[in-house]
Amino acid sequence: MENHFPFPTLTTSRLLLRQMTVADATDLYEIYSDPQLTQYLDWYGPSSPRHAQDLIVSWNQQFDNKQLLPWGITQHTNDHLIGTIMYMPIRGTFANKPLLPVNIGFELSRMYWNKGIMTEALEVVTRFGIEQIGAHRIQAEVAPGNTASLKILEKLGFKQEGLLKQYFMHEVTKTFFDVIVLSLLPL
Repeated sequence: MENHFPFPTLTTSRLLLRQMTVADATDLYEIYSDPQLTQYLDWYGPSSPRHAQDLIVSWNQQFDNKQLLPWGITQHTNDHLIGTIMYMPIRGTFANKPLLPVNIGFELSRMYWNKGIMTEALEVVTRFGIEQIGAHRIQAEVAPGNTASLKILEKLGFKQEGLLKQYFMHEVTKTFFDVIVLSLLPL
């Protein structure tokens, strides 16, 4: 990514993936307020709309520092935030060449589950990662019980590489849990 790379807005037939603004804070808070969504995450999400606003500001600062690419997912028919997808270099920044592996993470409001939305969004984001960012490895870390995320990633060509025991610590409960590592290696 160039020194002053503009935020990459991506589109699909139904979706707009764009930079989040503080105006999205209430939507972001509501997405993470669902315990079914956060059950496989290592945190419970922002604790208030104000915390969500601070989080969005922080994510955008990390984008400016080439440490994070945080997309907000909206539909063409409605600008309300329905989910997020993020790329984060494992080490270094997006300015490192050759680019080191990147992690991908994603969440979608439960209201939109099982409609192919996350598959559609991840497909355009992984293509962008390979073609525009130059990622040679995109990886995801998924809790073993999160079968929906595992299926989506595998459908997009990610391969399971193994189980990392006691890999994440939950931010609030301070308990450790395992994750399955999957990767997409474009050739």
